Amino acid sequence: MEITQMLIKPILQIILTLSLSISNSLASEAPNSAQDFFERGSIKAIKISPDGTHLAISFSGEERGRLAIIKSDGGDTVAQFAGKKNQEINDFFWANDERILFNTVVFQGGIDMPFTTGEIYAFNIDNTRKFQLTGYGVGDSGYFYISDMLKDNNDEIRVVRKMVRRQTLSRSRPTSYILDIYGKPRSSGTYLQGNLHQRVTGPLRWGDLYSDNAGQVRVAIANGEDNNTQVSYREGRNGDWRDISNNFSLGKDAEELTLEFVGFSADNRSFYLLNSGEYGTRSLLRYFPETDTSEFVYQHPNFDIQLRDIVFSNDGDSIIGVKLIGDYLENYYFGDHIDIELHRSLDASFPGELVRISNITATGKTAVVSVYGPQRLGDFYLLDVENLSLEALGGNSDKLNPQVMADVAAFAFRGKDDLIIHGYITTPVDAGENLPMIVIPHGGPIGVRDYPQFDREAQYFAQHGYAVLQVNFRGSGGYGNAFEQAGMRQWGTGMIDDISRARRWAVGKNIADTDRICIYGASYGGYAALRSVIHEPDSYQCVIGYAGVYDLNKMNRSDIPFHPGGDSYLARTLGDDEQELRELSPVYHADKITVPVFLAHGGQDRRVPDFHAKDLRKALAENGMEAEWLLKRGEGHGFYDTDNRVEFYEKALSFFDRHIGD
Repeated sequence: MEITQMLIKPILQIILTLSLSISNSLASEAPNSAQDFFERGSIKAIKISPDGTHLAISFSGEERGRLAIIKSDGGDTVAQFAGKKNQEINDFFWANDERILFNTVVFQGGIDMPFTTGEIYAFNIDNTRKFQLTGYGVGDSGYFYISDMLKDNNDEIRVVRKMVRRQTLSRSRPTSYILDIYGKPRSSGTYLQGNLHQRVTGPLRWGDLYSDNAGQVRVAIANGEDNNTQVSYREGRNGDWRDISNNFSLGKDAEELTLEFVGFSADNRSFYLLNSGEYGTRSLLRYFPETDTSEFVYQHPNFDIQLRDIVFSNDGDSIIGVKLIGDYLENYYFGDHIDIELHRSLDASFPGELVRISNITATGKTAVVSVYGPQRLGDFYLLDVENLSLEALGGNSDKLNPQVMADVAAFAFRGKDDLIIHGYITTPVDAGENLPMIVIPHGGPIGVRDYPQFDREAQYFAQHGYAVLQVNFRGSGGYGNAFEQAGMRQWGTGMIDDISRARRWAVGKNIADTDRICIYGASYGGYAALRSVIHEPDSYQCVIGYAGVYDLNKMNRSDIPFHPGGDSYLARTLGDDEQELRELSPVYHADKITVPVFLAHGGQDRRVPDFHAKDLRKALAENGMEAEWLLKRGEGHGFYDTDNRVEFYEKALSFFDRHIGD
C-alpha cells in the first residue's frame, strides 16, 4: 500500500499570519544561524476536529504559547488562546466539533522540566465560552488532569483531582470526577463548583486513577513508601477495590516493582501495563483480572519500552504496536488489526523517521500525521485515509531543512564492568576524518538519555564543522534495570569513565582529532564536563559548563528535596558521604583545571542555584584562571528567552572556534 505525498496546502499562509515562521522555500547551503536553531516559535502539535472542518495548532512563543483554531480548507483563523508569561500549551483535545480543551505548563528555565499547573481551559471555535475549568483561577487549589475524554459524551470529561499543599502534591488519595466542560457560572464568576459529579475516591494515597473504555474508573496505581508500585482493581462502578500488587513480579535485575498503566483492551476485560520483563527491560504486559494472570505482549532484549512508544488503533481502543527507539527507531506491530497496514505504509513513506497519527476524524477518513527524525525537527501532514495521500500542513523544517542537516550515527562499545555503552556521533555533511569534536554529556543523569532524534545543539555545532559526541553513560534510561542501577552513586566516577572511553573510541575510529576536543554540558552535563577536564587534564582543550553542578554537597540546597521523595532520591542516586562528594566536586579542585573555561548560568535557577557557578568562578580566579562568564539574572535552569539562548550559543561557538576550530 503506497502513500502519495502532495504539494503543500495554502494553509501555510494562514499559519504564517500567526507568526509561526514557516515558508515553502528550502534552506540555503549556508550554515544556519543560532537564531534559526534556538528561537522559539515552532509548531508543537496539530489536531483535526471530529468533523474534519477545523485544525487546532499549538505552538511555543517568545514569551508564551498559543493555541489557534483555523479552518482545515485553508480558511481564516477563527479563534485562539494566548497563555501568560512563560506559559505554554501542554496538550489539547477536541471534546466535540465546536469545543476544545487544553492544559498548560510553566517553564522555569530552558532545560528544566516544565511545571504542570493542573489547570484545564476550554473555548469554542467561534471564540465564545472561553474560560478556565479547573485550578487556582476558579477557586480550587487542587491539581487536575484529564483522564478520559468520554468518547460518547460531548458535554463531559473525566478528570482526576489531587490535593496540593505548599506547592507540592500531598499524600492524600486522588479523586476522579465527571466534569461539565461548558460550565455553569456562579455569581462569583467561577465555574468549578457544581460542575463535578460521580465522585470516585481512590484507595491509594499519592496515586492515580484510570478508567476503562466505557469511562468507568477501575484501576488505581501509586508508589508506596518503599518505592514499590501498588496496584488496586475493581470490577466496575460499584465494585470493591482489591489489592493485586502481589500478582506482579519484579522482573530481571529490578530492585523495586515499577508499573506504569497503559490502557484497557477493547473489550475491557484486560488491561496493559509496562513492567520489567525477563530481559530486565521495560516491557508491555497484559493483565487478566478474571484469572489474576498476565502475559508479556512484547519485550525487547536490549531496550526499554516507554509509554510514548505505544501505538494505539485509530479509535484508541486497541494496542497494535510499539515504536521503540533503541540505537535507531524500530517499529513492531502485533495482531491483525485493520489499522496496522496503514501504519506500516506511513513508516515506509518516511524510512528511519518517527511517524505518528496524531488524531483522526470521527469518520476515520482524515487524519493528522506528525513526522520527526534525526534531521527533521518536526513536520505535520493531512492524511486522506481512503486515497492514501498526504498533504503538508506545515512544520519546523523551513529554516532547518532536513536535506542539509548532519548525519547522526549510533555507536556502541564495551565499557568498564563489561557494560555495553551506547551513544551517537553527529558529523558534518561530507565530513572527512580527524575532525574537531565537541563531547556533550546529557543532563539528568539517572534515567535520562540521548536519542537519534533532531538535536538542536548537535546540528548547530555540526553545521559549523564539528563532530558532536553524545554518550549514554551508565545510569542513562532506556537500557534496562541493570544499566540504570549501574549508575547509582557514579556521578563523578563510572559515568565519567564511560564518557572518557567514548572520547577514546571516537579518536580510535579517526572521527576526532585527539588534539582538538572540547567538552560541554548542561545541568549534570555541566558537572560532567568540568569533572572530565579534572579527571583527564590532557584530553580536552576547553570546557563549557551551562547551569552546571559544581559542589555536590550543596545539591540539598536545590529544589529537589522539596519534591516528594527528593531527599531519598539524592541519597540513592548521588550519595551522602560528604567527604567523597567533596572530593568529586569541581569547585574544590579548581587548581587542577588547566584549559579555558566558559561558565553560563541563570540567576533564578532553583534546580542548581547560581552560587555553583559563582563559587567555581571565584575558585578559578584564585588559581589564576579567568573564566569566560555569562550570567542572566532573570533566567532559571537554562535560558528560556530567545535572545539569551542565541547569545549563549553564539558565544559557545566562538569559544570553540578559538580553541579547536580550523
